[in-house]
Amino acid sequence: MGSPLETKELMVELQSKGIKITQGTGKGRQGGAGPANGKGLVFGKNQITVPTTGECAINSHYTLHEDGEHSLIFKDGELVSEVELIGTPRFYALHTADGVPYNKIALLHGRDCLASTVIQTCSRWHGGERCQFCGIGTSLSDNKTMPVKTPKQLAEVAEVAVCLDGVTHVTLTAGTTANPLYGIKHLGDCAQAIKEATGLPVHVQFEPVNDLSTYSHLKDCGVDTVGMHLESFDQKVRERITPGKAKLPVSEYFEGFAKAVEVFGRNQVSTYIIIGLGESLADTLAGCIRCIKMGVYPFVVPLRPVKETTFANMSPPEPKTMIELYTEVARALADNGLRAAASKAGCVRCGACSVLPAFER
Repeated sequence: MGSPLETKELMVELQSKGIKITQGTGKGRQGGAGPANGKGLVFGKNQITVPTTGECAINSHYTLHEDGEHSLIFKDGELVSEVELIGTPRFYALHTADGVPYNKIALLHGRDCLASTVIQTCSRWHGGERCQFCGIGTSLSDNKTMPVKTPKQLAEVAEVAVCLDGVTHVTLTAGTTANPLYGIKHLGDCAQAIKEATGLPVHVQFEPVNDLSTYSHLKDCGVDTVGMHLESFDQKVRERITPGKAKLPVSEYFEGFAKAVEVFGRNQVSTYIIIGLGESLADTLAGCIRCIKMGVYPFVVPLRPVKETTFANMSPPEPKTMIELYTEVARALADNGLRAAASKAGCVRCGACSVLPAFER
């Protein structure tokens, strides 16, 4: 294992350049709306998911090998690091009394986060308004999941995942429903069932709404942290990449951030910011700093190519770009007293889709 600096740089390289998987090594999660088409790797205290499909991985100089006892990363045939792999959790082998496999209800993200898209459909998936990087409909068409997960199912899986696999927090998301409040209510019902069954901290993701009582209701359901994913601070980029979501302007996201921070507190509200969509880095950094000063954690991630989407063969941003941005955002986080480890649940606490938490240290 290299020095902490070398390890950080390697993690950034891997997320930007992808990795080839040798025979006998699983490619990790395929399809879906979250950290899809990637392999989970652990470097000491840090965990990341790395692209394993698409042109970036096919053409990568990095290769992952397993020899039975060790998992090794090579670059152009030269050993660069040993790594721990995130294996298949034991709860995947089980199913509900009515025959539904647990891994159609929820998945393991990183080492200890239980995650579920509780509504696996999106009102924008058809009709030209879908987010171009999202594959929420592909898992459903591949019969890897189910359209709607019930609170009872999720509570059951969460209890087992705690016992068998040491899950410590939960992330719940959903496709956008025709009536957004319906989706948010279902997220709250699912969070409440999980909380009552396990006591685990729960994170939910949704698009911002104007009514403060909605945020308070989620808090009353046992939700600990929330994420409202803007993806880009550039409205023109949003209109091109996320045409449906772009109908809600950036200003309304910041209004939602303020309401959420009022209810959940600083460091317990986050937003996904995807790098590699054609955005200005200067404007992105300015937007991140604006979020941070409000108490919102901007979870900066490189673009992830997902199969069966417009971006299936898009290249993630160059490592140099990510290192520059991570360094500046981490500095702003420290200056304002925010850190990934202080987030109670969700993407920020998991951290696997970004190397930003490693730059905080």
